[in-house]
Amino acid sequence: MTVTRHCYNDVVVIEPRQPERHMNDEGFSRPEHKVTAGRTADPFDKLLSSLVGLPNGAHTKPSVVQAIDFYGHATSYIIQTVRTDEGVTAFVTQVGANGSVRSILPSAVLAVIDRQRESITTRLRRRHGKRLAEERKAAGIDPGFMKHKNARV
Repeated sequence: MTVTRHCYNDVVVIEPRQPERHMNDEGFSRPEHKVTAGRTADPFDKLLSSLVGLPNGAHTKPSVVQAIDFYGHATSYIIQTVRTDEGVTAFVTQVGANGSVRSILPSAVLAVIDRQRESITTRLRRRHGKRLAEERKAAGIDPGFMKHKNARV
């Protein structure tokens, strides 16, 4: 902010100076705007700013997850997801004591993560189901589909 100083009878008055105003094409005055920097060259910022706000798209607010390891080192993850006609893209910023790392996860990568998560869930459910069946068999409990067969005999 720029200021103007006036002296009146040994009294100094400091007033904020108004920005210069110029007339635009419509005849309205507007403050002078000076461009200090060009468009960002960072691919993370470029892609995020180009995807957020598209007509058929949607985006989430950035969510922060903090993970603390066994030694007490904290790492924060800032995650924002954007959906467009082309698919879903996730933007991940990892902030730790050593600095920050920003990553863009495209639709293909997110699809692999979902597929692997579903595969692991299926394996664990199958393993858990087999263990429960063995425990019931050892306890002498018939499976649900066998209860009606024994009742007919």
